[in-house]
Amino acid sequence: MAAFIEQSNWTMALERASTAQTIFLLGATDTGKTTFLAWLANALHDRGRGVAIVDADVGQSSVGPPTTIGFGLVTHPLRAARELAPRGLYFVGSMSPRSHLLPLIVGTKRMVDRGHALGVDHVLVDTTGLIGGDVGRALKQHKISLVSPDLILCLQRAGECESILRAYRHCHRPQVVRLEASSACRRRGVEERRLYRENRLRRYFASARPLTLQVDELNIVDAPIWGGVPLKASEQAHLVGRGLSGVLWAEQNGDELLLITQERLSSQRVAEIEQAEGMRVRTWMASELPGTLLGLLDKGGETLGLGLLQGIDFAHPTMAMLAPRCEGEIAGIKWSRTRVGPAGELNAELSYALHRIQSSRGGQRPPKEVL
Repeated sequence: MAAFIEQSNWTMALERASTAQTIFLLGATDTGKTTFLAWLANALHDRGRGVAIVDADVGQSSVGPPTTIGFGLVTHPLRAARELAPRGLYFVGSMSPRSHLLPLIVGTKRMVDRGHALGVDHVLVDTTGLIGGDVGRALKQHKISLVSPDLILCLQRAGECESILRAYRHCHRPQVVRLEASSACRRRGVEERRLYRENRLRRYFASARPLTLQVDELNIVDAPIWGGVPLKASEQAHLVGRGLSGVLWAEQNGDELLLITQERLSSQRVAEIEQAEGMRVRTWMASELPGTLLGLLDKGGETLGLGLLQGIDFAHPTMAMLAPRCEGEIAGIKWSRTRVGPAGELNAELSYALHRIQSSRGGQRPPKEVL
Protein backbone atom coordinates (compact mmCIF):
# COMPACT_ATOMS: atom_id res chain seq x y z
CA MET A 1 0.00 0.00 0.00
CA ALA A 2 1.20 3.54 -0.71
CA ALA A 3 2.41 5.45 2.34
CA PHE A 4 -0.20 7.57 4.11
CA ILE A 5 -0.20 9.25 7.50
CA GLU A 6 -3.03 7.21 8.96
CA GLN A 7 -5.32 8.94 11.44
CA SER A 8 -6.46 7.22 14.63
CA ASN A 9 -10.09 6.84 13.57
CA TRP A 10 -9.48 5.70 9.99
CA THR A 11 -9.34 2.02 10.93
CA MET A 12 -12.76 2.25 12.54
CA ALA A 13 -14.09 3.90 9.37
CA LEU A 14 -12.59 1.08 7.30
CA GLU A 15 -14.48 -1.55 9.29
CA ARG A 16 -17.75 0.31 8.74
CA ALA A 17 -16.97 0.81 5.06
CA SER A 18 -16.19 -2.87 4.53
CA THR A 19 -19.90 -3.73 4.80
CA ALA A 20 -21.16 -0.80 2.68
CA GLN A 21 -21.64 -0.85 -1.09
CA THR A 22 -21.94 2.89 -1.67
CA ILE A 23 -19.81 5.17 0.50
CA PHE A 24 -20.26 8.95 0.37
CA LEU A 25 -17.47 11.28 1.50
CA LEU A 26 -18.59 14.60 2.94
CA GLY A 27 -16.48 17.52 4.09
CA ALA A 28 -15.47 21.10 3.51
CA THR A 29 -12.54 22.19 1.38
CA ASP A 30 -9.10 21.07 2.58
CA THR A 31 -10.30 18.55 5.16
CA GLY A 32 -8.38 15.68 3.57
CA LYS A 33 -11.26 13.94 1.76
CA THR A 34 -9.26 12.98 -1.31
CA THR A 35 -6.28 11.72 0.70
CA PHE A 36 -8.58 9.67 2.91
CA LEU A 37 -10.38 8.41 -0.20
CA ALA A 38 -7.14 7.00 -1.65
CA TRP A 39 -6.23 5.38 1.69
CA LEU A 40 -9.67 3.80 2.02
CA ALA A 41 -9.64 2.57 -1.59
CA ASN A 42 -6.23 0.97 -1.02
CA ALA A 43 -7.30 -0.64 2.24
CA LEU A 44 -10.40 -2.18 0.66
CA HIS A 45 -8.45 -3.26 -2.42
CA ASP A 46 -5.86 -4.95 -0.19
CA ARG A 47 -8.69 -7.02 1.27
CA GLY A 48 -9.46 -8.34 -2.20
CA ARG A 49 -12.48 -6.11 -2.76
CA GLY A 50 -13.46 -4.59 -6.07
CA VAL A 51 -13.44 -0.80 -5.69
CA ALA A 52 -14.60 2.03 -7.95
CA ILE A 53 -14.07 5.72 -7.24
CA VAL A 54 -16.50 8.40 -8.39
CA ASP A 55 -14.88 11.82 -8.35
CA ALA A 56 -17.60 14.47 -8.22
CA ASP A 57 -15.28 17.36 -7.33
CA VAL A 58 -15.57 19.20 -10.65
CA GLY A 59 -13.19 22.00 -9.67
CA GLN A 60 -10.33 19.96 -8.22
CA SER A 61 -10.87 16.83 -10.28
CA SER A 62 -8.64 13.82 -9.72
CA VAL A 63 -10.35 11.29 -12.02
CA GLY A 64 -10.78 12.96 -15.39
CA PRO A 65 -10.40 16.63 -16.35
CA PRO A 66 -11.99 19.56 -14.48
CA THR A 67 -15.66 20.25 -15.32
CA THR A 68 -16.39 16.51 -15.33
CA ILE A 69 -17.49 13.83 -12.91
CA GLY A 70 -15.34 10.77 -13.49
CA PHE A 71 -15.17 7.22 -12.27
CA GLY A 72 -12.34 4.74 -12.32
CA LEU A 73 -11.52 1.25 -11.08
CA VAL A 74 -8.84 0.61 -8.47
CA THR A 75 -6.56 -2.07 -9.93
CA HIS A 76 -3.37 -1.34 -7.96
CA PRO A 77 -2.34 0.53 -4.79
CA LEU A 78 -2.77 4.27 -5.28
CA ARG A 79 -0.51 7.07 -4.19
CA ALA A 80 -3.26 9.49 -5.22
CA ALA A 81 -6.67 9.21 -6.85
CA ARG A 82 -5.42 11.12 -9.91
CA GLU A 83 -3.50 7.99 -10.94
CA LEU A 84 -6.80 6.41 -11.98
CA ALA A 85 -7.63 6.39 -15.66
CA PRO A 86 -11.30 7.39 -16.07
CA ARG A 87 -13.59 4.58 -17.18
CA GLY A 88 -16.47 7.00 -17.58
CA LEU A 89 -17.14 10.75 -17.57
CA TYR A 90 -20.13 13.03 -17.13
CA PHE A 91 -19.67 16.57 -18.46
CA VAL A 92 -21.03 19.17 -16.03
CA GLY A 93 -19.42 22.05 -17.89
CA SER A 94 -18.42 24.07 -14.85
CA MET A 95 -15.70 24.12 -12.23
CA SER A 96 -18.04 25.65 -9.69
CA PRO A 97 -21.00 23.75 -8.24
CA ARG A 98 -23.06 26.90 -7.81
CA SER A 99 -25.80 27.26 -10.43
CA HIS A 100 -24.95 23.75 -11.68
CA LEU A 101 -26.55 21.73 -8.90
CA LEU A 102 -28.81 19.63 -11.11
CA PRO A 103 -26.12 18.31 -13.50
CA LEU A 104 -23.85 17.67 -10.51
CA ILE A 105 -26.48 15.54 -8.81
CA VAL A 106 -27.56 13.73 -11.98
CA GLY A 107 -23.98 13.14 -13.10
CA THR A 108 -22.93 11.72 -9.75
CA LYS A 109 -25.82 9.27 -9.83
CA ARG A 110 -24.99 8.24 -13.41
CA MET A 111 -21.36 7.51 -12.53
CA VAL A 112 -22.29 5.61 -9.35
CA ASP A 113 -24.64 3.45 -11.40
CA ARG A 114 -21.91 2.73 -13.94
CA GLY A 115 -19.57 1.70 -11.15
CA HIS A 116 -22.12 -0.71 -9.69
CA ALA A 117 -22.87 -2.07 -13.18
CA LEU A 118 -19.31 -3.42 -13.28
CA GLY A 119 -20.06 -5.57 -10.26
CA VAL A 120 -17.61 -3.97 -7.82
CA ASP A 121 -18.01 -4.45 -4.07
CA HIS A 122 -17.65 -0.77 -3.16
CA VAL A 123 -18.25 2.56 -4.89
CA LEU A 124 -16.55 5.48 -3.12
CA VAL A 125 -17.95 8.93 -3.90
CA ASP A 126 -15.76 12.02 -3.44
CA THR A 127 -17.55 15.38 -3.45
CA THR A 128 -16.92 19.12 -3.65
CA GLY A 129 -16.20 21.16 -0.54
CA LEU A 130 -19.38 23.21 -0.92
CA ILE A 131 -21.26 22.50 2.31
CA GLY A 132 -22.26 25.91 3.66
CA GLY A 133 -25.52 27.79 3.43
CA ASP A 134 -28.71 26.83 1.67
CA VAL A 135 -26.89 25.95 -1.56
CA GLY A 136 -24.40 23.60 0.07
CA ARG A 137 -27.07 21.90 2.14
CA ALA A 138 -29.40 21.47 -0.85
CA LEU A 139 -26.62 20.10 -3.07
CA LYS A 140 -25.41 17.52 -0.59
CA GLN A 141 -28.80 16.39 0.75
CA HIS A 142 -30.33 15.97 -2.71
CA LYS A 143 -27.21 14.20 -3.95
CA ILE A 144 -27.39 11.84 -0.97
CA SER A 145 -31.09 11.29 -1.64
CA LEU A 146 -30.49 10.27 -5.26
CA VAL A 147 -27.25 8.30 -4.77
CA SER A 148 -28.69 6.56 -1.69
CA PRO A 149 -25.40 5.64 0.00
CA ASP A 150 -25.14 3.00 2.69
CA LEU A 151 -22.57 5.04 4.59
CA ILE A 152 -21.59 8.70 4.91
CA LEU A 153 -18.03 9.34 6.06
CA CYS A 154 -17.85 12.95 7.19
CA LEU A 155 -14.54 14.72 7.74
CA GLN A 156 -15.01 17.96 9.65
CA ARG A 157 -13.14 20.29 11.96
CA ALA A 158 -15.80 21.85 14.17
CA GLY A 159 -19.24 20.53 13.26
CA GLU A 160 -19.48 22.48 10.01
CA CYS A 161 -21.36 19.62 8.28
CA GLU A 162 -24.01 19.17 10.96
CA SER A 163 -26.62 21.24 9.12
CA ILE A 164 -26.45 18.57 6.40
CA LEU A 165 -26.19 15.55 8.69
CA ARG A 166 -29.18 16.48 10.84
CA ALA A 167 -31.38 15.03 8.08
CA TYR A 168 -30.10 11.54 8.92
CA ARG A 169 -30.06 11.55 12.74
CA HIS A 170 -32.85 9.00 13.08
CA CYS A 171 -32.36 7.07 9.82
CA HIS A 172 -31.35 3.44 9.58
CA ARG A 173 -29.71 4.29 6.26
CA PRO A 174 -27.41 5.93 5.49
CA GLN A 175 -25.27 5.37 8.52
CA VAL A 176 -23.06 8.32 9.44
CA VAL A 177 -19.50 8.15 10.72
CA ARG A 178 -17.87 11.41 11.79
CA LEU A 179 -14.11 11.70 11.39
CA GLU A 180 -11.89 14.49 12.62
CA ALA A 181 -10.18 16.33 9.79
CA SER A 182 -6.44 15.91 9.99
CA SER A 183 -4.54 18.84 11.48
CA ALA A 184 -1.87 18.11 8.86
CA CYS A 185 -4.19 19.19 6.03
CA ARG A 186 -2.73 22.18 4.23
CA ARG A 187 -5.14 24.87 3.14
CA ARG A 188 -4.68 25.74 -0.51
CA GLY A 189 -5.26 29.26 -1.73
CA VAL A 190 -7.39 30.41 -4.66
CA GLU A 191 -4.36 30.85 -6.91
CA GLU A 192 -3.05 27.35 -6.21
CA ARG A 193 -6.44 25.86 -6.98
CA ARG A 194 -6.69 27.81 -10.22
CA LEU A 195 -3.25 26.64 -11.32
CA TYR A 196 -4.19 23.04 -10.54
CA ARG A 197 -7.30 23.30 -12.75
CA GLU A 198 -5.37 24.89 -15.59
CA ASN A 199 -2.57 22.32 -15.43
CA ARG A 200 -5.09 19.48 -15.52
CA LEU A 201 -6.75 20.97 -18.60
CA ARG A 202 -3.42 21.56 -20.35
CA ARG A 203 -2.44 17.96 -19.79
CA TYR A 204 -5.81 16.77 -21.06
CA PHE A 205 -5.60 18.80 -24.28
CA ALA A 206 -1.87 18.14 -24.86
CA SER A 207 -2.74 15.49 -27.46
CA ALA A 208 -5.66 17.38 -29.00
CA ARG A 209 -6.13 17.39 -32.76
CA PRO A 210 -8.24 19.59 -35.06
CA LEU A 211 -11.77 18.32 -35.58
CA THR A 212 -14.67 19.66 -37.65
CA LEU A 213 -18.24 18.51 -37.05
CA GLN A 214 -21.41 19.11 -39.05
CA VAL A 215 -23.98 20.73 -36.78
CA ASP A 216 -26.93 19.09 -38.56
CA GLU A 217 -25.50 15.64 -37.75
CA LEU A 218 -25.20 16.31 -34.00
CA ASN A 219 -27.43 16.17 -30.98
CA ILE A 220 -27.13 19.61 -29.38
CA VAL A 221 -27.44 19.83 -25.58
CA ASP A 222 -27.64 23.03 -23.50
CA ALA A 223 -26.45 25.24 -26.36
CA PRO A 224 -27.50 28.90 -26.48
CA ILE A 225 -28.09 28.55 -30.23
CA TRP A 226 -29.68 26.04 -32.63
CA GLY A 227 -32.63 25.58 -30.30
CA GLY A 228 -35.04 27.77 -32.23
CA VAL A 229 -36.18 28.34 -35.82
CA PRO A 230 -33.48 29.94 -38.01
CA LEU A 231 -34.56 33.14 -39.69
CA LYS A 232 -34.85 32.92 -43.46
CA ALA A 233 -32.66 35.07 -45.66
CA SER A 234 -35.57 37.43 -46.31
CA GLU A 235 -36.18 37.80 -42.58
CA GLN A 236 -32.53 38.53 -41.94
CA ALA A 237 -32.64 41.06 -44.77
CA HIS A 238 -35.53 42.68 -42.89
CA LEU A 239 -33.20 43.17 -39.91
CA VAL A 240 -30.53 44.64 -42.17
CA GLY A 241 -33.17 46.97 -43.51
CA ARG A 242 -33.59 48.26 -39.98
CA GLY A 243 -29.92 49.18 -39.96
CA LEU A 244 -28.70 46.03 -38.22
CA SER A 245 -25.59 44.79 -40.04
CA GLY A 246 -23.04 42.15 -39.15
CA VAL A 247 -25.60 39.51 -38.14
CA LEU A 248 -23.99 36.07 -38.52
CA TRP A 249 -26.86 34.03 -37.12
CA ALA A 250 -30.46 34.74 -36.16
CA GLU A 251 -33.16 32.45 -34.84
CA GLN A 252 -36.51 32.77 -33.11
CA ASN A 253 -37.28 30.67 -30.06
CA GLY A 254 -40.80 31.32 -28.86
CA ASP A 255 -41.10 35.00 -28.06
CA GLU A 256 -37.35 35.59 -28.19
CA LEU A 257 -35.03 36.58 -30.99
CA LEU A 258 -31.45 35.34 -30.68
CA LEU A 259 -28.70 37.14 -32.58
CA ILE A 260 -25.01 36.46 -33.06
CA THR A 261 -23.24 39.55 -34.32
CA GLN A 262 -19.76 40.61 -35.33
CA GLU A 263 -19.84 43.62 -33.01
CA ARG A 264 -21.42 44.20 -29.63
CA LEU A 265 -24.82 45.87 -29.73
CA SER A 266 -25.48 48.64 -27.27
CA SER A 267 -28.34 48.28 -24.84
CA GLN A 268 -30.10 51.12 -26.64
CA ARG A 269 -29.81 49.30 -29.98
CA VAL A 270 -31.18 46.11 -28.45
CA ALA A 271 -34.11 48.02 -26.98
CA GLU A 272 -34.87 49.48 -30.41
CA ILE A 273 -34.89 46.02 -32.00
CA GLU A 274 -37.17 44.71 -29.25
CA GLN A 275 -39.57 47.58 -29.82
CA ALA A 276 -39.58 47.05 -33.59
CA GLU A 277 -39.89 43.25 -33.51
CA GLY A 278 -42.25 43.00 -30.54
CA MET A 279 -40.19 40.35 -28.78
CA ARG A 280 -37.28 39.98 -26.41
CA VAL A 281 -33.81 39.95 -27.91
CA ARG A 282 -30.76 38.02 -26.75
CA THR A 283 -27.47 38.86 -28.32
CA TRP A 284 -23.79 38.04 -28.07
CA MET A 285 -20.70 38.47 -30.19
CA ALA A 286 -19.20 35.73 -32.32
CA SER A 287 -15.79 36.51 -30.83
CA GLU A 288 -17.05 35.26 -27.45
CA LEU A 289 -17.62 31.74 -28.73
CA PRO A 290 -14.06 30.43 -29.39
CA GLY A 291 -12.55 28.82 -26.33
CA THR A 292 -15.87 27.44 -25.13
CA LEU A 293 -15.44 24.07 -23.46
CA LEU A 294 -17.68 21.37 -24.96
CA GLY A 295 -18.68 17.90 -23.88
CA LEU A 296 -18.48 15.34 -26.69
CA LEU A 297 -21.27 12.76 -26.51
CA ASP A 298 -21.92 9.36 -28.04
CA LYS A 299 -25.29 8.17 -29.39
CA GLY A 300 -26.36 7.18 -25.88
CA GLY A 301 -25.61 10.64 -24.50
CA GLU A 302 -22.56 9.42 -22.56
CA THR A 303 -19.54 11.72 -22.41
CA LEU A 304 -16.68 10.57 -24.64
CA GLY A 305 -14.40 13.50 -23.82
CA LEU A 306 -14.01 17.26 -24.08
CA GLY A 307 -13.56 19.61 -26.99
CA LEU A 308 -12.37 23.19 -27.22
CA LEU A 309 -14.36 25.28 -29.68
CA GLN A 310 -12.23 27.15 -32.22
CA GLY A 311 -14.95 28.66 -34.34
CA ILE A 312 -18.31 28.24 -36.06
CA ASP A 313 -19.07 28.55 -39.75
CA PHE A 314 -22.68 29.66 -39.60
CA ALA A 315 -23.18 29.50 -43.36
CA HIS A 316 -22.90 25.70 -43.58
CA PRO A 317 -22.95 25.26 -40.44
CA THR A 318 -19.93 23.49 -38.96
CA MET A 319 -18.03 23.62 -35.69
CA ALA A 320 -14.21 23.58 -35.60
CA MET A 321 -12.62 22.42 -32.37
CA LEU A 322 -9.61 20.81 -30.74
CA ALA A 323 -10.16 17.47 -29.03
CA PRO A 324 -8.13 14.44 -27.95
CA ARG A 325 -8.98 11.27 -29.81
CA CYS A 326 -12.21 9.71 -28.52
CA GLU A 327 -13.06 6.04 -28.24
CA GLY A 328 -16.37 6.04 -30.04
CA GLU A 329 -18.34 8.04 -32.57
CA ILE A 330 -19.17 11.63 -31.63
CA ALA A 331 -22.92 12.03 -32.03
CA GLY A 332 -23.54 15.15 -29.96
CA ILE A 333 -22.08 18.11 -28.11
CA LYS A 334 -22.97 19.59 -24.75
CA TRP A 335 -22.35 23.29 -24.38
CA SER A 336 -20.89 25.05 -21.35
CA ARG A 337 -20.24 28.58 -20.17
CA THR A 338 -16.60 27.81 -19.35
CA ARG A 339 -13.97 29.32 -21.62
CA VAL A 340 -10.33 28.38 -21.93
CA GLY A 341 -7.71 30.77 -23.32
CA PRO A 342 -4.99 29.96 -25.88
CA ALA A 343 -2.43 29.11 -23.18
CA GLY A 344 -4.85 26.98 -21.21
CA GLU A 345 -5.78 29.78 -18.83
CA LEU A 346 -9.32 29.78 -17.48
CA ASN A 347 -11.57 32.75 -18.02
CA ALA A 348 -14.44 33.37 -15.66
CA GLU A 349 -17.63 31.72 -16.80
CA LEU A 350 -19.62 33.77 -19.24
CA SER A 351 -23.34 34.29 -19.13
CA TYR A 352 -23.63 35.12 -22.83
CA ALA A 353 -25.76 32.03 -23.27
CA LEU A 354 -28.67 33.36 -21.30
CA HIS A 355 -28.34 37.07 -20.70
CA ARG A 356 -30.53 39.78 -22.05
CA ILE A 357 -28.87 43.18 -22.37
CA GLN A 358 -31.06 45.73 -20.64
CA SER A 359 -30.91 49.49 -20.85
CA SER A 360 -30.74 49.69 -17.06
CA ARG A 361 -27.25 48.15 -17.26
CA GLY A 362 -26.03 50.88 -19.53
CA GLY A 363 -24.53 48.38 -21.96
CA GLN A 364 -22.46 46.64 -19.30
CA ARG A 365 -22.15 42.88 -19.33
CA PRO A 366 -23.77 40.88 -16.56
CA PRO A 367 -21.60 39.81 -13.64
CA LYS A 368 -19.44 36.73 -14.14
CA GLU A 369 -19.52 33.75 -11.84
CA VAL A 370 -16.37 33.39 -9.79
CA LEU A 371 -14.73 29.98 -10.19
